Amino acid sequence: MFTPIHLLPRIHAEKVGLYQQRWEKDGGPALRDKILQMIRDGAGEDFLQWEFENHKLGFLESMWDLKGINIHGENLSYEGEGAGWFEAIDFSYAQFYHSTFRRAAFNCEFSFARLYNCQFVDCTFSFNDFYGATLEKVKFTNCNFTERNSLTNCDCRALEFNNCFIPENIFIDCRFDANTTVNDPIEKSLRAWNLTFDKKQRAAIFQGINDGYAAGGVVKQARRYFFRQNQAITRYNSEAKWDCAVGYFLEFLTGYGVRPLRVLRALILLVALGIGIFTTQVGFENALILTTGGFFTFGGYTDLLKSLSIWFRLGYIFTAFLGIFLTGLYVTGNGIPHFGGLSTKRSQEWRFNSRCAVATIDDIADLG
Repeated sequence: MFTPIHLLPRIHAEKVGLYQQRWEKDGGPALRDKILQMIRDGAGEDFLQWEFENHKLGFLESMWDLKGINIHGENLSYEGEGAGWFEAIDFSYAQFYHSTFRRAAFNCEFSFARLYNCQFVDCTFSFNDFYGATLEKVKFTNCNFTERNSLTNCDCRALEFNNCFIPENIFIDCRFDANTTVNDPIEKSLRAWNLTFDKKQRAAIFQGINDGYAAGGVVKQARRYFFRQNQAITRYNSEAKWDCAVGYFLEFLTGYGVRPLRVLRALILLVALGIGIFTTQVGFENALILTTGGFFTFGGYTDLLKSLSIWFRLGYIFTAFLGIFLTGLYVTGNGIPHFGGLSTKRSQEWRFNSRCAVATIDDIADLG
């Protein structure tokens, strides 16, 4: 469940001010310019180590400490082995604005960082932790998220992931707005990495995206990814044939509860089938009233059943049961409020047990 960033237990307002303001007073601006020049020149493994050990980095607490730094208007492109590698750098409370990174490699801490209008192109991410970060108008394009990356309780606005290799769920308790888009992860990693995507991870990835949209109140996208999450479970995570069969049945009949027009479609098909069957015995006009009366329980022309065999009478009883069942299922699928306002655990239980979600007029075309 997404928690407003200012309420997270690990945030300390005084630390935010301390780490950000140290770059703006006394020798801070000069030190910032010096470090930015080192970053422009290629950064690399432990690129701050020599300067720090020789006491030339002022107030920095360690050779990995870039907490609170402001990176603005940079267009950084790296070539060659070891260039653009940010190893174990602590960018907590840092601010990235209007900057582009190309072919960089990140192994960093981004707790409570703010990234605005930034692009990461052909970059590699491993063992990165975005905790309580704000990412607005940030684009990740052709990037590898190789292992152990996470966006935890991040506020994401107009965030984009395009053609990225994401082998596992990286979205934990995030909040997405309606302009956030996460394209499906590609099957193979990019560039020199030799990694393949395990399709069993699709369900977890879609669940993380679904929870993000639900937390942001984006009902249409939350419903879409809830459907895709369950669809992936049916196809890739159901080991027992029975579980797989049940999954396909729920997908066809209700769209896992978030596409109620599928219930209406099934009801119409069954009514048409019933009319066809009874037409052979009592004619089309009588069958029309008799069958619809069975499905919708108003009991039209039931006296015709006296002249029919026991099998047709049992079929009529079955139509009444299906009518009540499917009508209730359709109404329920349109009546449960969306799960953005529930806690993660309760919303998952609610969705699993009810198999349904709200259907709004604006989304009516998507419900089928």
